[in-house]
Amino acid sequence: MDVVSHWFWGVLVTRKHVNWKVAGPMAVLPDLLAFIPSLIYSLANGIERPTVDDTTVTSDFPAITWETYQYTHSAVMVTFAVLVSWWLFARFSGSRFESQFAEQHRSKPLKMAFLLWIPWYMNILLDIPSHTLQFFPTPVFFPLSDFHIDGTRWSTPIVLFTNVGVLAVLWIYVLRKDRLQRAPTP
Repeated sequence: MDVVSHWFWGVLVTRKHVNWKVAGPMAVLPDLLAFIPSLIYSLANGIERPTVDDTTVTSDFPAITWETYQYTHSAVMVTFAVLVSWWLFARFSGSRFESQFAEQHRSKPLKMAFLLWIPWYMNILLDIPSHTLQFFPTPVFFPLSDFHIDGTRWSTPIVLFTNVGVLAVLWIYVLRKDRLQRAPTP
């Protein structure tokens, strides 16, 4: 899935619960943390960036990419991060970071921890069916299992346009619903 879609999905699923300035980055961090170190490594070592097309495979990228990708796209690792966040929110209650959550969730450490990581989980969930075994299969249970699903590349027109269409319909729906709720009643 492309990072722009991940951003909009992450903001959508936490809408009215987590500030978009937090939800958006959390939705794209799994990809950025996997691919930016690879880009830096390639630039530092004079390695040409691979062209991504239907023939590109995971091994076309530096090994650091796949190594990092396994951690950033593992629901096991994200669940561990939720637990650490829960502990941190409980330990440092009343922090300025709580203002990024809707009022009803503040001072609820477990709820805030889970809401914070929902966009990241959403990234993983969307990547499972939209990645093939040849090109960054989503290691959802890493390091406990090497289970992968052979999906359809997100760049395939049917997947790409379905994703954009569903996103557009959902955003139009929620924005219209918000507008109707704000409209004064006669």
